Amino acid sequence: MPIHLTPMTRREFLSRSAGAGAVLVLSGWAGGEADPKRKADPNRFALLSDTHVAADPKAVLRRVNMTDHFRKAAEEAAALKVRPAAAIFGGDLALLKGLPSDYRQFAPILKRLTDAGLAVHLALGNHDHRKNFHTVLAEHKAAKAVLAGRHVSVVESPRVNWFLLDSLEATNVTPGRLGAEQLAWLAKALDARKDKPAIVLAHHDPHKPPPPQPGKPKRKMNGLRDVDALFELLAPRRHVKAYVYGHRHRWWHGKHDGLHLVDIPAVSYVFGKGQPSGWLLADARPDGMDLELRCIDTKHKAHGQKVRLDWRT
Repeated sequence: MPIHLTPMTRREFLSRSAGAGAVLVLSGWAGGEADPKRKADPNRFALLSDTHVAADPKAVLRRVNMTDHFRKAAEEAAALKVRPAAAIFGGDLALLKGLPSDYRQFAPILKRLTDAGLAVHLALGNHDHRKNFHTVLAEHKAAKAVLAGRHVSVVESPRVNWFLLDSLEATNVTPGRLGAEQLAWLAKALDARKDKPAIVLAHHDPHKPPPPQPGKPKRKMNGLRDVDALFELLAPRRHVKAYVYGHRHRWWHGKHDGLHLVDIPAVSYVFGKGQPSGWLLADARPDGMDLELRCIDTKHKAHGQKVRLDWRT
């Protein structure tokens, strides 16, 4: 059952989503404690991933306090003069094994976003645990499950539709997999919504290890195991414009056969030297999307970097 947090009251949300399944419609909600003087843009989104929040708010990994980083990102997104309609998370919400105590530390920080008027949509990564996640955030179970055992949903907005997938194969096991059943669901969901550009989001990246080299150990697959099947599904559906993901703890963007690939940076710690911790501010245009990198360390040389994505035809 997918979980979505909204700035509306629970009763308001249930009345709007009854019978809708796992489909949410964004229209610039102004609920919670949002300042009515600040505008909400239904075509603006905060993209966050790999928060890795630990049960201990003082926990530090790779010289980073994950809770502090997440709190800073949430505070900045909440305080934007033109606030996003939603914050979309790319998974690995919890530190390592998706412990209930991790989610209990993670959940209150989300309230800062909903209090500011943002809806929140959560995907899961390989360091999450479905049962623990659903147990801790049980009060937010508002959308009907459309795929047993998987956390999938569609978030509709005026200019783009987001298709949130579940690539969690096993907790604390690095690679991920969508599986034939989820891919079949995705194909039907995409075919039913050809009127707008589609953005597909999952935790795991689509990058394969390089071919084995003589005398060197074979590189392991750390990303999406069934990436070939995913690309075969997406390629002919020209209204699909981008695949967005986390997992690699880096900021990167590129293309695959005209399809934009967007690597959401980690809110928490990074793996590569010089990579920024941060999140993305995404503004959908009629013909594309503008991305802006927001670094936790505002003195990082990449802070404020902007990228223009133009949709394939």
